[in-house]
Amino acid sequence: MNINIFGFSDQFTPKDAFELLNSHVVRKEDENNKNLPIEKIGFVAGVITLNDEVEVMIKFPNELIQLTKINFSEQMTLLEML
Repeated sequence: MNINIFGFSDQFTPKDAFELLNSHVVRKEDENNKNLPIEKIGFVAGVITLNDEVEVMIKFPNELIQLTKINFSEQMTLLEML
């Protein structure tokens, strides 16, 4: 099951960003793939503040990216771990 980001602000608050730490994510284009390889699953590995904007760091096996809340909600889907 997938969880989408909710809220009305267009920026992460520090609290929102820290609550996402260690959450597993997939890119939106991969969210409906039933046989998703492990390489396509990432996790929120860190929080960074640049120019008064809070961003999250997402670690995939071969990539590290940082995203604002808007970019995160447009590009990523949170996975609910059972």
